[in-house]
Amino acid sequence: MSSQNNWNNPDMYYQQPQSNSGGSYGAQSYSQNSAYAANAQYAGGPGYVYQQLPPTNVLAIVGMCASIFGVVSSVFIGGIAGIIMGHIARKQIRERGERGDGMAIAALWVGYIGTALWILFWVFFVLLYLGMFALIFAAEGAS
Repeated sequence: MSSQNNWNNPDMYYQQPQSNSGGSYGAQSYSQNSAYAANAQYAGGPGYVYQQLPPTNVLAIVGMCASIFGVVSSVFIGGIAGIIMGHIARKQIRERGERGDGMAIAALWVGYIGTALWILFWVFFVLLYLGMFALIFAAEGAS
């Protein structure tokens, strides 16, 4: 029986009470491990091997958060930090065998695109003001 079809196995969820052979009314005896006896076949029985997942790289999570913060706010240093952390996280993931490569790649993409967009915005903003000042000085010089 696979672990996907355990919903129809009542013994998996409820332990049947065991009565004493010569006990008094209402006295029931439970052994110390009887609460786990119903699930013993799923815990480590033959044919069922559950492998623990490797941990997720923390630097990939922090890098993705920093990249998103850099895009959302005008602090594009967050995007640059996300790019750096994304590269370091990918190296650590390859060396340690951790999870989180997708988050590290997302940190890189969001960081690069967000930083590029903010730099373009600030270049356009500065050129706009320089153009306005050039027009003002040209109008004053002509009169």
